[in-house]
Amino acid sequence: MLTLVLFGVRSPLVVDYQETCLRLGIEPAGRQASTRPSRALKGLAMLDEAEPGAGRAATCVAFVPRRRAELAAQAAAAGFTVAAPLIDPTSVVATSSEIEDGCYLNAGCVIGGASRIGAHVVINRAASIGHHVLVDDFASIGPGVTIPGSVTIGARALIGAGSVLLPGVSIGADAVISAGSVVRNDVAEGMVVSGNPARPLPRRLLNSLLDRDGDE
Repeated sequence: MLTLVLFGVRSPLVVDYQETCLRLGIEPAGRQASTRPSRALKGLAMLDEAEPGAGRAATCVAFVPRRRAELAAQAAAAGFTVAAPLIDPTSVVATSSEIEDGCYLNAGCVIGGASRIGAHVVINRAASIGHHVLVDDFASIGPGVTIPGSVTIGARALIGAGSVLLPGVSIGADAVISAGSVVRNDVAEGMVVSGNPARPLPRRLLNSLLDRDGDE
């Protein structure tokens, strides 16, 4: 059996990954991917950065999509395989839905029927995903987000905490939905929106958010 490694443990979100592992009866190891101090809980066994990844599966710990993509590339280069989905036992996933490798579902999430969650997606605490939803690779869904049926979310999109998307909307790749927004219409690739109803913003206003690894 492959050893699970939490890769990139300086993210504050690592504490939730560790709690999920604890509830699942998994004892993961950790590995730094940066010289910055780790925020991992005490008791997490740490791998030396010189150790090869062979025989180990990595799940990449970061909320910001671009950072998680960077970590996945580093882990692959070091010889790690991509870990199976890490799904908190308090979450509910429909049997007709598909969760790709590298994903993390935090506590209390719900995934409706016939949905597909792409590789390396993070769905944070108590998010609700409806039926026939497509979430593409490396997207991030914040805590308490509500996504109803037939929504499409593009690769590396970030949906901020507490946002609500209306049925059938499409969120383009690399788009950012600011926390607490209500999205009634499609959001184009790379666009940043905020408010109720959500309206476009200059992307520079969210640079500080996207530069902080592990933000929720």
